[in-house]
Amino acid sequence: MKRRLIQLVSFLLFLLLFFLAAYPLQQAVPVDLFLRLNPLLAVTVMLASRAIIAGMLWSGLLLVSALIAGRVFCGYICPLGSLIDLADALFWKPRRSFSPKTLTFLQMLRKGKFYILIFTLVSALFGVTTVYFFDPIALLTRALTFIFYPFVLIVINVFLDLFRPVAEALDWFSLARLSFIQHTYYMSAITLLLFAGILVAGYVQQRFWCRNVCPLGALLGLIGRFGLIQRRVSDACIDCGKCQHSCPTSAIPENPCDTLSQECIQCRVCQQVCPVKAISFPLQAAERRPQTASVNLSRRGFLTAIGVGAASSFVMGIHPSKKLLQANLIRPPGTVPEALFLDRCIRCGECMKACTTNTLQPSLLESGLEGLWTPRLEMRYAPCEQRCNVCGQVCPTGAIRALDLEERQHAKIGTAVLYRDRCLVWEQDKLCLICDEQCPYDAIEFRIIEGQRRPFVLEDRCNGCGVCENKCPVQGQAAIVVTPMAELRLAEGSYIDASKRLGYEFSEARKEVEQFFPDGTAPSSPESLPEKLPPGFAAPDQTEQLPPGFTQ
Repeated sequence: MKRRLIQLVSFLLFLLLFFLAAYPLQQAVPVDLFLRLNPLLAVTVMLASRAIIAGMLWSGLLLVSALIAGRVFCGYICPLGSLIDLADALFWKPRRSFSPKTLTFLQMLRKGKFYILIFTLVSALFGVTTVYFFDPIALLTRALTFIFYPFVLIVINVFLDLFRPVAEALDWFSLARLSFIQHTYYMSAITLLLFAGILVAGYVQQRFWCRNVCPLGALLGLIGRFGLIQRRVSDACIDCGKCQHSCPTSAIPENPCDTLSQECIQCRVCQQVCPVKAISFPLQAAERRPQTASVNLSRRGFLTAIGVGAASSFVMGIHPSKKLLQANLIRPPGTVPEALFLDRCIRCGECMKACTTNTLQPSLLESGLEGLWTPRLEMRYAPCEQRCNVCGQVCPTGAIRALDLEERQHAKIGTAVLYRDRCLVWEQDKLCLICDEQCPYDAIEFRIIEGQRRPFVLEDRCNGCGVCENKCPVQGQAAIVVTPMAELRLAEGSYIDASKRLGYEFSEARKEVEQFFPDGTAPSSPESLPEKLPPGFAAPDQTEQLPPGFTQ
C-alpha cells in the first residue's frame, strides 16, 4: 500500500505541474521538474548539442537514487510506470504461465531496452536526437498534451456553458463570460495510437514497456547493479516460487535466491508474498552485497545497435524535399538556430500545451524526419501572442530560450509576405484595412500606386507575429503569409542588441500617429479624432481586451 500511495502522490504531482504549464506561469516550482530530473534526456541532449545545459543537471539526483536503490524511480516515481500499473490492473489479467518457447522469447526480448539505450546514446553522439521516441517522461507529457488536455478543455467549456445561465442570474459576470480556448493538435491520432500501444502491450506481459523497451529503465538498471540496497534471500527460502510469479518485471530467475538487479524496481512485492519471510532489502556495504545475475547482451546485437545509431544521423537528416518544406516553417520566438534546436528539442510538447493561443502545433515532415513532433507556428489558425513568453519558460533543454517580454518582442520569427493576386485591395480594388488595423507594430503601410492606396509590408518593423495572416478575411490561404525570411535566432546574446544592429524597429506605437500628433499622444476616442486622418489610420479599437487564453 505504501508504494501505491507514493505512486499516486507522484502521479498527481506530475499532473499538477503539467496543468501549471500555462499562462501566466507560476515560477514557485519548475513545471518541467520531471523532465529536468531525467538523466537519459540530459545525457542525450548534451551529447547531441555538445553543450552543458544547466537546467538538466538536476538529473544527477536520479542517478544518485539509482546508486542507492537501483530502479526505485521506476517502481515508485515514474508517472508512466504508474499509469501502466493502473492499466494492467484494470484491463489485463497478467498471464502467469507461458509455453517454454514463449518464455524464452520474452526473456530475449527484455534485452531490447539495453539495445535501445545504446542506439539513443550513439545517435546522440552523432548529433541526432532520437530519445523522444522512447523516453517515458517525454512520451507521457506529449500524450497528455495532444490527447488528454484537449479533452479536459472540452469538459470544462461544456460545464461553463451549462452553468452560464446560473452565473448570469447571480450577476457573476466574470464567470458567465469565462471560456477557454479549445486546444486541438495535428498528429493527435498518431500519438494516441502509439500511446495506446504501450498500454495494450500489458495484455501480453505485465509492465511490458518497462521490461522490454524503456531505455531510462535500462540506464537506471545498469547503475543500480552497484546500488547499496539490494534484494537478499536468506537460507529460510523454501523455493515455493511465489516470489517469481508475483514479480512485475521478472527480476527473479529460476533460482529464487538470485536477482536480476537490472530488472528489479524495488517494489518489494516478493517480500510481501514470501510465506517464510526469507526476503529482505537491507542497506549493505559493497563487499557484503549478494551475487546478482546479469543480462548478457550478444556481440551481434551490441554492434547492430551501434551501427543503427550511427546510421540514424544520415537517415534522419536526409529528406528529398526538406528545403522546400522549410519555406513556411515558423519556429517559436527565442528558438535557437535550427541545427541546435533539433538537437536540443525532446518533443515533449510542453511548449505546445502552454501556448496560450494554440498556434504552436507539432511538425510532421515540415523539416524532414529529424523534425518530427517539433513545435511550429500555424499562423492561419492563431497568431503568436505578443504578451506571452511561456513557451521558453517551460522548455527544459533550452531549445527555446527563456526570454523576458522585451527580449521576446525583439525575437523576430519571420516576415509577412503579401500576395497581391489574393489581396482584396490589390486584386479587386476593395477597401480593406484589416491587416494594417490589426498589426501591433505598424508593419503595414499604404502607398498611392496609380491613384489607388495599396498595402505594403515594412520588413524592418514586422516581427512575424502572424496577426495579419490570422485576421486576413480572404477565405482559404491568407493573402498575407508569415515566412521565416529574415528570422532572428540566437543561441546566446541579446535579441534587443541584435535587432538594433540589423536596423529593426519593433515599436507598438503607430508611425502614422507619431507623425500626425507630434507630442506622441493618440486620441482616446473616435470623437476626439481630427477631421482628416493620415492614410491607413483607423480609429482606436474600443473592444474590451481580455487576457491571453480567454475569449468572449
